[in-house]
Amino acid sequence: MKILLIITLCLSLGRADDVPRTLRLLIKEGRFIEAASASDRLISLDPKNVEALATKSQALSAFLDFDEALVLSQRALQQNQKSAEARLAKGIALMGLAIQNITLRSIVRVSQALDEMLESTKLDPGYGYAWFTLGLSQGKLPLLFGGSRASSIKCAENLKKIDRSWGLVLEGTLVGTFESWKQSESFFLESIKLGGSRSLAITAYLEVLMGDKTKDQLGLEDQKKYVHEVAKNLLNIKEIDVHALESLGDAFLFSGHPEEAWELMQLSIPKYKESSLLKLQSAKIASRSGLYLNEALVLIEEALLGPIEGGSGGREGGLVRQGQILKHLGKLIEAKKSFEEALEINPRHRGAQEGLANITKD
Repeated sequence: MKILLIITLCLSLGRADDVPRTLRLLIKEGRFIEAASASDRLISLDPKNVEALATKSQALSAFLDFDEALVLSQRALQQNQKSAEARLAKGIALMGLAIQNITLRSIVRVSQALDEMLESTKLDPGYGYAWFTLGLSQGKLPLLFGGSRASSIKCAENLKKIDRSWGLVLEGTLVGTFESWKQSESFFLESIKLGGSRSLAITAYLEVLMGDKTKDQLGLEDQKKYVHEVAKNLLNIKEIDVHALESLGDAFLFSGHPEEAWELMQLSIPKYKESSLLKLQSAKIASRSGLYLNEALVLIEEALLGPIEGGSGGREGGLVRQGQILKHLGKLIEAKKSFEEALEINPRHRGAQEGLANITKD
């Protein structure tokens, strides 16, 4: 029976010696639900499978379950201290915990996270995801927390040697952070043209365009017009994933076109039934625009039945969206319950605190 299970597993994931590479690919492409499911199947056969434990940890971090992600990464490291996947998994979980709850301990956790990410790149210099995560962290963190412009740019240079498309996304993000949106644009456009990390490039490109530096340089109204123009052009690109679609929805909403954002989500949801992101994005569009509230409420309830992907703000974020929609519909008792459930998960969640306070005030 076990032999049959192993054969079945290898058919779904590739040859046995391809499993680590396949798991890495699922994480790289942002297919976190698939990565978690594949890891669970491997762990059920071998609870000490290092790659599966590390991948499940990374997937859990994507779902914002950083406590359990840290536990699994440590289990993986107990089996193999020199696992690049496990080192990176621990670094991501520590970084998530540090950012999620800002305290004096956060500085220590961030330092530990960066150390683990750096160690991952040393253990496997060809591990692109580790270079990307380390470079992004060093580029976005303040100097006090271990941020370093020079080190982050070096990570981008190393990543371009491994995967030029992916490295260009990191470089574009860093240039957009340090310099300007205009200087970063060419990096994203080249990456999109190359095609290797197209969805990630679209997401990062739009994030830079919707940022404060772009607003300062263009002015808010011109920024909105440009974001809308770019988003419409990016819609013509084929083979993009839910993360890019979510970002395009954000772009249409940001630029003042909620109807276009809603239509894109509804056209895309049937293609990605297992993903929560597009349903949660629909709820975000509805709660901010006041459109399609009843339809969005159904979608958010469906999303909350399954795993919640981190790009949407986690389960607490989904509950807050649910509460906001219920409040719009005048269902204050149900809205209050949603906000309270969100606060049970994350007592510091600002949206849940404000939503509950507004209901109490009313």
